[in-house]
Amino acid sequence: MDSIDLIRTFVAVVDSGSFTAASRRLGKSKALVSKHVAELERRLGAKLLHRTTRRVTVTDIGKAYHDRVQEMLAELDALTDAVRSGGGNPRGLLRLAAPQSFVELELVEMASAFRDLYPQVEFDIVLSDRQVDLVQEGFEVAIRITNQIDSALLSRRLCEIPILACASPAYLDAYGWPNAPEDLASHACILDTNLPGREVWRFNRGSETISVRIDPVLSVNSAAAVCQAMIAGLGIGLCPQFAVARAIARGELVELFEDKPAYSYSMQLVYPHRQHLSAKVRAFIEFAKDWYSPVPPWLRPSKSRSTGNKPSAQPSPSA
Repeated sequence: MDSIDLIRTFVAVVDSGSFTAASRRLGKSKALVSKHVAELERRLGAKLLHRTTRRVTVTDIGKAYHDRVQEMLAELDALTDAVRSGGGNPRGLLRLAAPQSFVELELVEMASAFRDLYPQVEFDIVLSDRQVDLVQEGFEVAIRITNQIDSALLSRRLCEIPILACASPAYLDAYGWPNAPEDLASHACILDTNLPGREVWRFNRGSETISVRIDPVLSVNSAAAVCQAMIAGLGIGLCPQFAVARAIARGELVELFEDKPAYSYSMQLVYPHRQHLSAKVRAFIEFAKDWYSPVPPWLRPSKSRSTGNKPSAQPSPSA
């Protein structure tokens, strides 16, 4: 048995948490998965896993080995993909992590447009509002909405995302228009718990920042849910521009206040430091850069959104 196959089996067991889950993931029997891990341990002369009838845990040396070989396998796969692709089209499975609401509202459209150019690339998209560890969890690229720079990763800034204060015309007709942020104290408010400040909202007024305490009638960790709650007339909310821009364009929401929320985020595409980036990753990086420039898709007319700012089908030779 090839050592690389044994290593891949071990990594699958650790990542999936059990021999049963790993067997499903690999398309092998549970007995064969167990046999391959045992053979790897025999060749290494080290115990990598603790096995009981109820669970499998990683030994200290197994954890250290897993972390190193996982990165090695990713590098090997990227190099293999680059050699196979040569000057041709990118291909293979692209594992991508992104925030939940952003995927629901935007990323599927971009992935579809990317596959129009590169039909031999498949996506495995994982939705998570936590900051995933790309190397440890086996992701090739991630989209992050943040102002923090992770020095352990390479990054490409895609666009800025301001936060907007909005409400539906129906809510405003029923309860009146707030003239300034201070009026929010007497209005129903919807809280996106992904934003900082929680029940204290901050707004820019000239060179000053004002703070307003709100009493939320609904708190939820989803920009998409906040947008829908505002459209339904539940109250006033703060929301990322990508979540509300189209509802504003349709007249379902109205942007409020001359004093704008004192929050803005950068959308970044991040990926690990690797000597060899696969053709599919290089293609996706260049595509994403063009897709969000010069105007992000949620601010473009609906007709142009379907095609995006289409980049060339040939990725640049380096990322």
